[in-house]
Amino acid sequence: MNNHSRGLALEGEYDLVDREALATLFGALRADGPATIDLTKVTYLDGTMLTELLKLQARFKEHSIKLLVRSAIIRRVFRIVRFEQLFEIVDA
Repeated sequence: MNNHSRGLALEGEYDLVDREALATLFGALRADGPATIDLTKVTYLDGTMLTELLKLQARFKEHSIKLLVRSAIIRRVFRIVRFEQLFEIVDA
């Protein structure tokens, strides 16, 4: 995991066990401008990640969040939960 002031690159799998780590990483992002979350190396996510992304979006309500996605499965999950209405989802 790599964290910058308004950007974050994640890799691996994320589920309930990772809730606190995700909350800490997302909480460290500055909400004073747009942010980018690189999920191109994420191989699995569950509702925990979706919930933490929603909390992040609520904090960034006045700024955009770009989600970089490579996995077709993750893109499909984001489409099912209609994340394209809240985030800018970019195929990477």
